[in-house]
Amino acid sequence: MEKISVIIPISERHDDVGEMYEEYKNALSSTKVPFEMIYIVDGEFDFAYQKLKSMKERGENLKIIKHSRFFGESAAIMNGFKASTGDAIMTLPAYRQVEATEIRKLLENLDACDMVVARRWPRSDSWLNRLQTKVFHLIVRSLTGEGSSDIGCGVRIFKRAVLNEVSLYGDLYRFLPVLSSQQGFRVKEIDLQQSSKERHVRTYSFGIYIRRLIDLLTVFFLTKFSRKPLRFFGLTGTSVLLVGMAISGYLVFMRLFLSGSLSDRPLFLIGILFIVLGIQIFAIGLIGEIMIFTHAREIKEYTIEEIIN
Repeated sequence: MEKISVIIPISERHDDVGEMYEEYKNALSSTKVPFEMIYIVDGEFDFAYQKLKSMKERGENLKIIKHSRFFGESAAIMNGFKASTGDAIMTLPAYRQVEATEIRKLLENLDACDMVVARRWPRSDSWLNRLQTKVFHLIVRSLTGEGSSDIGCGVRIFKRAVLNEVSLYGDLYRFLPVLSSQQGFRVKEIDLQQSSKERHVRTYSFGIYIRRLIDLLTVFFLTKFSRKPLRFFGLTGTSVLLVGMAISGYLVFMRLFLSGSLSDRPLFLIGILFIVLGIQIFAIGLIGEIMIFTHAREIKEYTIEEIIN
């Protein structure tokens, strides 16, 4: 390993910047691998920015990127990726999640895979945090088939090839292990000791849960149907169409053979609506397939690990 780029976003919250920097620097120095530390600071965290700036002026080897206003953790992470120059990239939170001395284990395990993600273990959170985590990861495994156990942990390291091959936008960086695994990269999860100072109870607003669910559905579609949209929309559209045809067919049979009336049967309109909706959903999938076919030469569905001539 020639060089590691360490990306630390200061966006949602952070612990003491100076203390965290020293802990991370000492842990990384123990690996004997050259590294660069890149801090991305959102606009509203001016105090943290000024402290980092004074550390830089004292001679500390770090790079600082400051946003003009609050853009969120996703934008900070993505800008950190663009500024990185190492052949391996590590992301670390600006607050304590794992013991800093455990970070070296990420690098030790990277030789045998393409990405190493941390799981805080043993967990010592409140019962509410543990319940939230179990429910969320149960949904993740159900939709994606991946077994990640701590997606909320921001301690990760991966080779640059992962970043070059996996397309990221919005908040999808949270699901980078899932997307990388689907792309064919080898992802390994290891247990790192949870920081003894991470004891707060995390409670999120209803809007946060909705956004996370939408992001998860996006990952589900991208990993399962992005190159075969007709399988998703075709199955859904056909199911809706068959329900509509069954309802309408039953009511037409009642009218023709049992002298039933359709004028006072709102269910008939619902059946017609289902038929039209099913055709539209199927058509969306067909249009998607046409677009995929048109750009088929530009789409890469595989990742090459090695070529030997």
